[in-house]
Amino acid sequence: MMMQGIGMEQIISDLSKSLMDPKISVVGCGGAGNNIVNSLYWSNKNVHTVAINTDETKLQEIDVHTKIQIGTDVTFGKSANGFPDVGETCAELARGVISKVLKDSDIVFIVAGMGGGTGTGAAPVVADIARELDVITFAIAIYPFSHEGGRREVAKEGVRRLKQATPNVIVLENDHLLDLVGDCTISESFGVIDRSISSIISSLSERIVRELQDQIRYEVSEALMEMDMGRTSKPAPMAVPEVLRAKSVAADMEMPFIPSIAPQLYTR
Repeated sequence: MMMQGIGMEQIISDLSKSLMDPKISVVGCGGAGNNIVNSLYWSNKNVHTVAINTDETKLQEIDVHTKIQIGTDVTFGKSANGFPDVGETCAELARGVISKVLKDSDIVFIVAGMGGGTGTGAAPVVADIARELDVITFAIAIYPFSHEGGRREVAKEGVRRLKQATPNVIVLENDHLLDLVGDCTISESFGVIDRSISSIISSLSERIVRELQDQIRYEVSEALMEMDMGRTSKPAPMAVPEVLRAKSVAADMEMPFIPSIAPQLYTR
């Protein structure tokens, strides 16, 4: 009986250690998402960055850990030309590759600009894949500017479909982000926006990990106390961290330099 208890303690200890340092993957879908994970690649050494795009040229321009070119037989290395159905089809054809890349992740962030083709169409597919893998999933959807009327209608549908795949969706407005920029050129403004969203993701991931760690410590402590008292009741399922229900998060964080790492490239 004592040997069984020791074995159970070891199992709980090993499980706790593995979950105390979760693997976080941040997936950028489409051009806007690619820019953000490129920024994260240089600013946050604690996350695995993944870029998904139909556009081969765009993927060549960025630095991330893993690049997945989708729809090579559909768009032939070009963009989805603003058609979400094309982006969705290309992502569906690459489900196996995307699943392989994300299968060891504990937490997945999906970030995409809404209103275009690849980001709007592929992001819900990636969220659905993460759900099938039973991974904690967070999605950040970036709305087009208010003057982009047609794209905003497309964006609304993209967000609706994204929320069908994961309830944890944060919607950011480009208009509001631009208000924070000040007097900059258009290029500089988008750079600031990319870095701001990268900071939000970094802040969210740190908060989620802290809450998971606190929950794990509590669960392990309770389980060990029950064994010490001779109880064998089945532990309750781990609670979802409160931060997962947050509506919005903002953060200002330093952007340390991170040495270059050769990315993996997948094509499908």
